[in-house]
Amino acid sequence: MVSIIKVKDGVASREPIPAFLQGLLPESLSDLSWTDPALGVQDCAWWPEEDASGELDTNKKWGAEVLTLDVERKVVLVARKQVSMTAAEKAARDALIAAEWAERIAARRWQAETSGTVFGGMPIDTDDRSKLLINGAAMRADRSADYVLRWKTSEGFVDLTAAQVLAVADAVSYHVQFCFDREDVLLGAVADGSITAEMLEEGWPV
Repeated sequence: MVSIIKVKDGVASREPIPAFLQGLLPESLSDLSWTDPALGVQDCAWWPEEDASGELDTNKKWGAEVLTLDVERKVVLVARKQVSMTAAEKAARDALIAAEWAERIAARRWQAETSGTVFGGMPIDTDDRSKLLINGAAMRADRSADYVLRWKTSEGFVDLTAAQVLAVADAVSYHVQFCFDREDVLLGAVADGSITAEMLEEGWPV
């Protein structure tokens, strides 16, 4: 819905439309000389507003607005002044931005961490349950060189020797740590201001 601003005697002001005028089309509100004098709005109009503020500069915030009439088009140009942010406002803004990035990065790391890995051509799940099962099997394999694990992959069951179980556990651990290392790098980019949306999708294990 387009916002509209009251115009009276060549001056624009933000005043609500009276209830008895609500629902009228913009062209009807642009000139109310046709209304009953008893309503008291014959010398008023409500024109659509048009943003003329432009782009907000770095370390600036929006201040007071200046309303200018474009009589020919019957619109009100709204230009908001830019004022410098205080040190506290900059710190609060930067903290909010950093928190938002940290949340996005953690979610992306979790996606990569639990998306699985491949060891010796064999797909290995890396969701939390699979990691627990692999670590439990690795503890048994570490105690017994004769241990054989009947492991279910997305492509079916395979037999893993104790040495293979330990190697798989190492591969999963490496995969997980790689994801956390990438998260740490991205958080560093947030801290120094070099983070980009493209970086969020780069550098994860495949």
